[in-house]
Amino acid sequence: MKKTDKGAVIYQKGETIIREGEKDKTIYFLVSGKVGIYKGRKLISVLDKPNSPIGEISAILETPRTATCIALEESELVAYKGGIDEIIAKYPKTTKAIIKSLAERVAKSTEELGNIQSENQTDSQPSAQKMQKEEKEVESQTSQKENFSIISEIPDEYLQKFLSTLTEKELAIILTKSSDKIKSRIEKHISKRKMDSLKDIIIFYSKNGLSNAEIEVLHKKIEDVAQAIAEAENKQSQK
Repeated sequence: MKKTDKGAVIYQKGETIIREGEKDKTIYFLVSGKVGIYKGRKLISVLDKPNSPIGEISAILETPRTATCIALEESELVAYKGGIDEIIAKYPKTTKAIIKSLAERVAKSTEELGNIQSENQTDSQPSAQKMQKEEKEVESQTSQKENFSIISEIPDEYLQKFLSTLTEKELAIILTKSSDKIKSRIEKHISKRKMDSLKDIIIFYSKNGLSNAEIEVLHKKIEDVAQAIAEAENKQSQK
């Protein structure tokens, strides 16, 4: 660091101008060169625009320096050691430059905050889509239960025969997805031993669910069997 004849200060590349955590009222203005702003070891900003104020926030608030400033190349700066009070009293144009710089920072921060909020809203859309998907799945499950309501139309004398046409998997699915009324009716026609053998399968489908394709295949089979029973019953009544 060296002073010029005009009272400015020249920092060589790599020299520290402001150190994070230190207390100092000096406010700098960049005349030429380039200055890096660091939080810890991370470079967060680069100042290379002439008349850019450096260190004004902590000087105004009289708080420890919030960042470290390092010359990235030979840089010339003007230093006001009296802080903001001296600048307001003696250099009104400089005060205006500080206010303008702070306003630009606020505007930039507001824009960045808006962008972050927009990104968060975009990121939340998959969650909304997920909720819609879950709602559809619930509706689908409700529909599946209603699909099996056709079983309630099968007369008692044919129900046992109907149940005998089902595999253990199909029977477990019906018991899992049917309404309590249909489930209770079916259980009356199944032995305790049979129900015990179905427990593990029922638990599996209760936890994992089924695809709509599987449900549709089973529903179609139930419809076909129910229709065949209805036709047989109709023929029987016509005799």
